[in-house]
Amino acid sequence: MEWERNKGGRPKKEEKEKRTMNVRIRFTEDEYQRLKTRMATTNAPDFSTFVRAICLEKPLQLAVPTSSQDDQMLDLIREIRVDITKIGSNINQSVKRINSTTDYQNLQKETQEMSSRMQEIEVRLRSLMSAFTNKA
Repeated sequence: MEWERNKGGRPKKEEKEKRTMNVRIRFTEDEYQRLKTRMATTNAPDFSTFVRAICLEKPLQLAVPTSSQDDQMLDLIREIRVDITKIGSNINQSVKRINSTTDYQNLQKETQEMSSRMQEIEVRLRSLMSAFTNKA
């Protein structure tokens, strides 16, 4: 079996898919600006794709206008998604550890020790807070 080396990049197009014909069209400045303005309302990646879609009556997807608030909301949603992914990863790691251990008594003992340490920390924090509020 002979291996073909993958050089990367886009796969080669078939001959019938290649665009080899050029059409040169002249526009007045006003016509060109009107076309550019109309193109701005679509999601066409470039002017050639836009003109080709109009001439061949292909559907064009309209661009959805977004405001700065929309952009901020999208950024917040992306941040929340990252945080949720991290939480899910932590839960998966915890479940894996619980399922991989056979010494449940040891796991229960560790959990109780952590709980008692948390209670000690809470008692210390409460005493510090009461001391701070008494000084104020």
